[in-house]
Amino acid sequence: MTATDGIEQYYSIITEQLHSVLAAQKPQMARVAELWAQAIRADRLAYAFGSGHSRYIAGELYWRAGGLAPVMLIEEPTNGLAERLEGYAELFMAAYTIQPGDLLFVISNSGINPVPIAVARYGKQAGATVIAVTNLEHSRNTPSRDSSGQKLYELADVVLDTMGVRGDAAVPLPGVEWRVAPTSTLISVSMLNAIVAQTALNLMAMGITPPVLISANVPEGDAHNQALCDKYWPRLTHFPRKKATS
Repeated sequence: MTATDGIEQYYSIITEQLHSVLAAQKPQMARVAELWAQAIRADRLAYAFGSGHSRYIAGELYWRAGGLAPVMLIEEPTNGLAERLEGYAELFMAAYTIQPGDLLFVISNSGINPVPIAVARYGKQAGATVIAVTNLEHSRNTPSRDSSGQKLYELADVVLDTMGVRGDAAVPLPGVEWRVAPTSTLISVSMLNAIVAQTALNLMAMGITPPVLISANVPEGDAHNQALCDKYWPRLTHFPRKKATS
């Protein structure tokens, strides 16, 4: 064992997985980019949800440099502590006005817990196109924790498969059965950012300037982003607002 064995193993595994995902998931990624471009052209929104660690993946789509502006991050107040609690998702989802024609990204590596399953179901009932980011090998071989018996991928209109190993951790450790170093975050983020890039190119092919946020740390950033904020931000905030009365 050398001082870099773990580093080299992880990079080898993740590089191979990235190539496998590109080869196998490119049609699904292209399909999502097509749907997203059509949604933006129709002035619809995208929503992103992840519970527990998956919330960091969902956050990659939300209001960041190089990303698309009309995206709302769905907050799960317990940060994953209630992920197995049925009936909970409906409480916080009521704060979001998902509409027909919107997109809803639901990220869950296992795809077996009640909260992400309920979020996907809520989105379907609202008329949104549901995109699941999940590990099919894990999900198909693990029982659902939802009383319906459903899993996330079974509710989705499009499934983006991270193609990781069951349990996510990838690097074996000598003398023990479990592994270390997960791959789902890196793979999921790479797929989502690739879709962002293709969506922007699709919009340009339609003659539409893509609503791309740029870094606030460049001189032109504030003015550019303020214009997108003025257009989208009133629809991205989800706190109840009383209508003005005369």
